[in-house]
Amino acid sequence: MGSKGNNRHMKSLASPKYYAVHRKEQVYISKPVAGRHSLQRSITLISFARKIGIATTGAEGSKMIKRRELLVNGKPVVEPRYPVGLNDIIELIPAKQSYRIGINSRGQVTIDKADQKAPRVCKIVQRYKTKGGQIMVRLHDGSISKAPKDAMANDSVVLEAGGAKVIKLEKGSRCIIIEGVHVGESGTVKEIKPGTANVAPSVLVDGGSGNEFETLLRNIMVVE
Repeated sequence: MGSKGNNRHMKSLASPKYYAVHRKEQVYISKPVAGRHSLQRSITLISFARKIGIATTGAEGSKMIKRRELLVNGKPVVEPRYPVGLNDIIELIPAKQSYRIGINSRGQVTIDKADQKAPRVCKIVQRYKTKGGQIMVRLHDGSISKAPKDAMANDSVVLEAGGAKVIKLEKGSRCIIIEGVHVGESGTVKEIKPGTANVAPSVLVDGGSGNEFETLLRNIMVVE
């Protein structure tokens, strides 16, 4: 009987659209380990190294990672298949250069140069209170962080060295679309429409130049 365990690789033909790989140039692609971003919205550090051209093979990229030459959000990572996704910042220590992971209008990963000290914006997907009364939030990348008492689900937090600052989801907030047919677009929140028992909450977004569209609340991330 064949193995049914967690494979280290997946076939390129079956890889999520987010990976942005040429499905006929290589048969297999490395598969992210579980624990942070979802499989549909993350790539491995090996894939990142190959995409920006600092490694030509998986073995070369793996050696660089195990030498602790890459920092993910300021922390060294030695797992080559560590998942990185939206708004993660990867710093290359030898080159003294940082990159930010994004998403384009086709729902594919983008990698752009970033300031090494640039703050990171994360969407709040859950808010809860500990036994001691501390407000904690779970972010879109799977991490847990302390937050001010006014932080709510669907708000965002700016993670800086001095702590977390909340960006409220409200009329006039700037946002980016991270899911759905308008993925990769940005605009201003014009109206927040509450959901019903049968209809999910949605948001009316002004994309500028008379371009207005409606998308589900879960599809947006407020950024300022």
